Amino acid sequence: MFPLLLLACAPSDPGADTQPPPEDSGTEDSAAACAPATGIVLEGEALPGRTVQLRFEGTDDPAPPGWTVTAEEGEAGTVDEAGTWTLSTALAVNQAETVHIEGTACGETITLDVEVDWPEAERVVVLYNDQVEGSEAVAEAYAAFRSVPAERVCAVSAADATTLSGSDYPAFLSAAFACVAPHTQYLVPVWGVPYKVSDRIRDLAGTTNATVSLDALLFAGPDSLDLTAPDYNPVYADGDSTTGDLGTFKPLGRLRQRFDVWLVSRIDGASSADAIALVERTRAAEAAAAAGTLDGIVYVDGNRGEVPPAADVDFGSYEWGEWNMWGTRELFESLGEYPVVWDGNAEEFGTAPAPTECPDALYYAGWYSYYHYNDCFTWTTGAIGGHLDSCSACDIRNPGTWSGSALLDGITATFGAVNEPYVAGMPEYDQFFAYLLQGANFAEAGYQSTVVSYWMMVWVGDPLYRPYGAALAPT
Repeated sequence: MFPLLLLACAPSDPGADTQPPPEDSGTEDSAAACAPATGIVLEGEALPGRTVQLRFEGTDDPAPPGWTVTAEEGEAGTVDEAGTWTLSTALAVNQAETVHIEGTACGETITLDVEVDWPEAERVVVLYNDQVEGSEAVAEAYAAFRSVPAERVCAVSAADATTLSGSDYPAFLSAAFACVAPHTQYLVPVWGVPYKVSDRIRDLAGTTNATVSLDALLFAGPDSLDLTAPDYNPVYADGDSTTGDLGTFKPLGRLRQRFDVWLVSRIDGASSADAIALVERTRAAEAAAAAGTLDGIVYVDGNRGEVPPAADVDFGSYEWGEWNMWGTRELFESLGEYPVVWDGNAEEFGTAPAPTECPDALYYAGWYSYYHYNDCFTWTTGAIGGHLDSCSACDIRNPGTWSGSALLDGITATFGAVNEPYVAGMPEYDQFFAYLLQGANFAEAGYQSTVVSYWMMVWVGDPLYRPYGAALAPT
């Protein structure tokens, strides 16, 4: 037994059992317990003014992460150690903005870039007339359809539901802009709100003041108080009907980085019930657009023969107006998406030798007869059209004028002049439709295709109605 006892008591390497463990062994254990994060998770919608939660994915580091959020412009908001991020309302005032997020886990910095934008509906202010019974109901119907926040539904006051006195305009403007926020981009007056204003704007061709479109003045916002005459539209996109170079629309947010303007388009009709019906037609049109099932025929009504005029095509001339129609025809024929019916006779659709019936009408551009609508159209879901004449929207709430009658007949969106605009004061029809096909909404296409502003045009229809989320026409 003695040898075994000796073996058991024999010393091993001196100090082997008494030395402390290597200093880095504990570090290896910590590293194994604290794996670097594989990413940042954002819980909730990153919208201005909202609160969302940030957390790491793939790590259990117990240490505070040291979050930071940085915006391209201005303040991104506040974020605490727990990753609760309250986004600033000053984000994305004009258009989407990228926010850079950083957090530290296990000694490593993890990043995430998030695009922040206001929902388009939260860029809308809806205006109703508190002196007209039924006006508020229209505003509420539209606001519910678009999910416009309650604080953006605003009362204005006018005794006359059609024409506002020029002297009353400053108070009206103040009430309208009481609900406007820095990120507001669209104003939507509804049935009951005046659409004309008198005695503020000088006639384009004279020295006396004319009754003009109230909506066209609201386009300039507070700056409209200083306006005394029509002027060049700052957001007009240059185009040329004679060459087919129709230009490219720009999203409104990009334009508002340079210009303080608000696009104004109204929900209106013969009565409050008709205006609410327009909201429902827009709902159906949106569903068809989303499903890709907008369908119908394009009707284009010229009046100078089968070929466009070759001479005197100056801005604002009748020849220039005809080229607008010809350009619309060429736009849709080259697109090849819809059948196109063209008529070059002096007679309008509905009067022989022009076609006397226009079934399944999806889009219409044409001219010319004063204060007149031929009841020959059957408007399909999502239909848009406008007539070039000096009084096409003088009365949008009764039959007789082109736009007023088309609204009663079931068109989804229309536009026209509330008084003598001259040809120069009307939109360029081919540009208007080209911008819709490029992905613009109704208001963007309308204002960017009209050369003269603060003048006669009124746009009736949901400004946010966008038939083509993905462009059909090249940009």
